[in-house]
Amino acid sequence: MRVELIYKPGCSSYSSVRDTLEMVIAEERLPIPVELVEACSQENATPRIRINGSEEHDSGITNTLEALTDLLSRKWKEITECPLAI
Repeated sequence: MRVELIYKPGCSSYSSVRDTLEMVIAEERLPIPVELVEACSQENATPRIRINGSEEHDSGITNTLEALTDLLSRKWKEITECPLAI
């Protein structure tokens, strides 16, 4: 699973989002590194999370620990649980 934190240089809030994201990953014991991606100058200055190439558009996702935990757990299960072949 690929987790990217998209940030704009000079943004003061991305470090707290990164810290929270890394804390959730550690608590869930997921072997996932967080990649920092510098946003283009035309993009929004708000830090965003992209998981496996899809951005999460829920505005509160980076603000609540529970939402972030649920999101990462759900995405991890999606890629690690394989359906049983019949």
